[in-house]
Amino acid sequence: MTDGQPVLVTGASGFIGRHLCRHLLAGGRPVRGFSRSADEQDTHFRGDILDPEALEAACAGAGVVFHLAGAAQTADRRNPRALNINVEGTRNLLAAARAAGARRLIFVSSALAAELDHGQAPARAGDYARSKWQAERLVLEANGADGLLTTVLRPAPVYGPSMKGGIARMIRLIHARRLPPLPKLDRGFSLVGVDDVCRAAILASESLLAPGQCWLLTDLQRYTANAVEQAIYDALGRKKPGWRTPAMVFFAASAMLQLGRLAGWKQAESGLQTWRNLTSERTWQAQDIFEELDFRPSGVLYEKLPEIIRDLTGQQPAPRE
Repeated sequence: MTDGQPVLVTGASGFIGRHLCRHLLAGGRPVRGFSRSADEQDTHFRGDILDPEALEAACAGAGVVFHLAGAAQTADRRNPRALNINVEGTRNLLAAARAAGARRLIFVSSALAAELDHGQAPARAGDYARSKWQAERLVLEANGADGLLTTVLRPAPVYGPSMKGGIARMIRLIHARRLPPLPKLDRGFSLVGVDDVCRAAILASESLLAPGQCWLLTDLQRYTANAVEQAIYDALGRKKPGWRTPAMVFFAASAMLQLGRLAGWKQAESGLQTWRNLTSERTWQAQDIFEELDFRPSGVLYEKLPEIIRDLTGQQPAPRE
């Protein structure tokens, strides 16, 4: 990516997109962003991923395309909007990139899509995961067409400054003293840092081994909700209460939030999906990308928590002992 051609980032105003633009600019690459929200930078396009003409204009002259735009995961398993935006938007972008003569396209998908591999369709896989999996198939099938080389990255849930999702809510609620101690939860899950996602995406865009690949991406750490909870209390310099909420009470609270969502209560950000996530093993093996790209994660969540807490709450984390 050193030939002077612009690098296009769809979803440039999103959590990962903003960090990726920062990494690319730090590396001296000319960056062109595409997103639905306005941006103060003249090099950014405002448009809809479902608008082929807007995508054609954004792709014109771009050598590499990083595709991050799409509908985000929600607590609702049924999400027809995600199926439409993530699949049809990807189809539109591939057509625009091929017509513009782009050389590389890196699609940042989700590790949740791996649950639908090999013809499997677990009951817990919602429309968001299905939409990502279907979009991946389009990207991989397009590899080599009209000279466009494509790669798929499947990051686990991503952490870092300005993060969203369940861990961000946990940090805010513990900081505000509004979250009772979690029940015993020993199921594991994988995560990955946003800077590592950006580094991996840039490496994939330059690697001769990347075209046609679909790589999982984690920081190689197995987390549990209780371990993360304790780490947040430690980073805040507070002692975690010595008691735990009974599991059935926590489940009942999750069910009430689910009913609140169904009733249109916008404050109910979580629900039974949160309970399912906390009580299901969701770890992924990500060895292939480390071996083939010679890539190693730069750290784990526990090391990044002070910066994340400062960003989310404004509080200076407790000094480490």
